[in-house]
Amino acid sequence: MATANISGMVRILFLVAGAAVASWGLWGADLGWTQWTWLVFAGLLIVCGLIGYSPLHSLFSPKQQKAI
Repeated sequence: MATANISGMVRILFLVAGAAVASWGLWGADLGWTQWTWLVFAGLLIVCGLIGYSPLHSLFSPKQQKAI
């Protein structure tokens, strides 16, 4: 199981960004595949904010060295 790698304000920003992208996908995007793409992206942001784990943060964050 993956441990949470985002917390606090970053989780709130993920949720707010997901809601903003979802509203764009519902009311601003063209009908068709672009609308669904925006909605799927918004869903991913919201799920990452809810569970507190972001694959991009784990991929690009500096790795901690373990003590010997």
